Amino acid sequence: MTRVGITRAVVAAGGAGTKMAPITQVIPKEMLPVERKPILEHLVAELRDAGITGILFVISSRKSQIPAYFGDGERYGLEFAYRVQDDGAGPGAPVLDAEVWTRGEQFVLAFGDNLIRPAPDRRETPVQRLLKTADQGACSVLTTVFPADQVPAHETLLGAAPAPPPDGGPVTFGEDQLDHTGARWVHACAARWVLGPFVFDALRQCPPRANGELYLIDAVRHWISTGHELKAVPLLPGDVRFNLDNWRAYEDAVAFSRG
Repeated sequence: MTRVGITRAVVAAGGAGTKMAPITQVIPKEMLPVERKPILEHLVAELRDAGITGILFVISSRKSQIPAYFGDGERYGLEFAYRVQDDGAGPGAPVLDAEVWTRGEQFVLAFGDNLIRPAPDRRETPVQRLLKTADQGACSVLTTVFPADQVPAHETLLGAAPAPPPDGGPVTFGEDQLDHTGARWVHACAARWVLGPFVFDALRQCPPRANGELYLIDAVRHWISTGHELKAVPLLPGDVRFNLDNWRAYEDAVAFSRG
């Protein structure tokens, strides 16, 4: 396949943040500070360092602080755009909202409430490693490999992993790995994706779940089940990811930043 240059990223930042109420009724969880900067500002730097030049923030109508703070992106040397997504639409909705903006190109999808820190001595960030796997028409995702009996409740499972790869190299992921019953190790999605135009049709073919929400993982698993493959790029030892949808994770991220 042909290696492509990806310059666009969609940042999903529309969640209500109910687990961190009441403060999230006043300030979006993505704007809470870590190292005296909003969480989203760390993500912007992460994407810029990976060669991204344009970012679409998909936000809810209650998060006007995000465009007010970031503006058009000029002070970051980037181009920013914004779309409004209704709360409760689910993690697949920001992707559909970005269809026209992506212009038929591959793009990075990053969830704005996840902070990823590479090991201090590492020359490449996880997103830079992820982008190296991006072939034309392919799908890739950062993952965390967990023992199957030790997966935190909030993680989104992709499927079975043969074992934690020692070098963190990409693992080709096919239909036979979707069923993780009896597996010793599993891949959990780590909030950074490379997606292509296929994802929009895949999402439209997947009905919302019983709660009315549209899930990206359902569309990707459907795509894999129809004979396609995905590349899973595990985080390396020493890389740290914080899923900042609750106070405990946020406190851990702040403590980690202080050393």
